[in-house]
Amino acid sequence: MSFSENLRDVLDFRGMQIKELSAKTGISKNTIDNYLSGQKSLPNVENGVKIAKMLGVTVEYLVTRENPSFDSEIQNFRSKNHQSFFDSDFTEIFRDLKHLKKSDFDSIRTIVKSLAER
Repeated sequence: MSFSENLRDVLDFRGMQIKELSAKTGISKNTIDNYLSGQKSLPNVENGVKIAKMLGVTVEYLVTRENPSFDSEIQNFRSKNHQSFFDSDFTEIFRDLKHLKKSDFDSIRTIVKSLAER
């Protein structure tokens, strides 16, 4: 897989939006968009390190996807869900949850647990 595909997968897995990654790394949104579109295939070393650090993976993983433990973490997560983790609906819901107040999040957690137990 390419850098852009690996970056997209990790962003989705982390539930992080491009603008959030941009704000946390100081890398412009346009530059990250270029990495994701494949227009600019690889970041310079400094940007690669910033992105990897923020996403909790290695630069090597983003370039080669070689990190069995992280890859298996993604695969395990996918296999535990009836729909693919990377489906846009699920990812969108996950991103929205990150913006809730703690009390609202706790309520949602209770609802989800009760639905899962049915």
